[in-house]
Amino acid sequence: MMKTAVYGAAAALVLGAGAAHAQSQKERDCAVQGQVMGAVQQARLEGVRKNKLVEFVKAENPDLSTEVLETVPAIGSHIYGLKKRDLRKVDLGEVAQTQCLENYDQILKLQKSMSN
Repeated sequence: MMKTAVYGAAAALVLGAGAAHAQSQKERDCAVQGQVMGAVQQARLEGVRKNKLVEFVKAENPDLSTEVLETVPAIGSHIYGLKKRDLRKVDLGEVAQTQCLENYDQILKLQKSMSN
């Protein structure tokens, strides 16, 4: 069930990303996904309480849409379940962006199947 929430959040991130003219839609969407994952990781490492997570991410990334910010609690539930020592060993923003770029078509299919 947790994986479904995280995948759903990832799909929502992909489709809710803001616009930038120099990049492709795929690059923009995946950059936003990495940005959000990195911000949630940073919040966890800085000791931000889960109930203040959305406010923290919004303050760090004021350009994020409301739709993207709505995915933060689901992503936070997953990341806050990880040990801080494990989070210090990886850049989740970079990992999320790379995985998004590699699996973009599958993410879109998942999102489409979830909306039906």
